[in-house]
Amino acid sequence: MAFTLRQIQFFIAVADQGTVSGAAQKLSISQSSVTEAIKELERDLGVELFERHPRGLSITHQGHQFLRHATKILADVSDARRTFSDERPAAAGHLHLGVTSLVAGYVLSDLLARYRRALPSIDVSAI
Repeated sequence: MAFTLRQIQFFIAVADQGTVSGAAQKLSISQSSVTEAIKELERDLGVELFERHPRGLSITHQGHQFLRHATKILADVSDARRTFSDERPAAAGHLHLGVTSLVAGYVLSDLLARYRRALPSIDVSAI
């Protein structure tokens, strides 16, 4: 079975935190989920990534080697997602808002400025 991005994320978190409980807390998931994912990853790779100790884990030589690859894998996935999210067609069009003069004077100017920065291809006008 091939390892998953989830397992890689959990592995990196454990390597960073030094404990399963620290990684679980950082990821907001259960310790058992982290432990099981790491065990599956080790079975899939056929190596021990961590040495278990009563006070936590220490990464093995093979773990250090895999950590370099794992970090690169997640960076490449992030780059790919960013590339394709940048290619989405930009929203375009017109937005006409009906507002009272009180709202237009006190609230709308700041909101419109932020909206125009976020979505410059949409023409906004207040009526």
